[in-house]
Amino acid sequence: MADIRIARPHGLPLSRAKAAAQAAADDLAREYALTCKWQGDTLHFQRSGVDGRIEVSPTQIAVEIRLGFLLKGFKGTIEQSVSSHLEKLLAKSAAVAPVEPPAVASADGAASAEAPV
Repeated sequence: MADIRIARPHGLPLSRAKAAAQAAADDLAREYALTCKWQGDTLHFQRSGVDGRIEVSPTQIAVEIRLGFLLKGFKGTIEQSVSSHLEKLLAKSAAVAPVEPPAVASADGAASAEAPV
């Protein structure tokens, strides 16, 4: 059973959501000396006293972490750090996501992209 569970919805393409998960894992790996490995759309990470995964789906990123006995006392700090990293990286990834221009119907009924003004 996980000690920490965090799920955040996203509207990113799956590849960009996985890149955000990898960036979060890279940051946390430096901070907590974790090793990481992808299996499909799930990034598994571990170190002594920590075992977890980041599952990336087309609509959300879910983090589950199991803490060893010695780290359970730091649960709140770890949860806050993971949540903060994930929020920042999802916001950053969403900010660089390309925005499709709205389709505009022409006189002949065909849709075309509206040019930016």
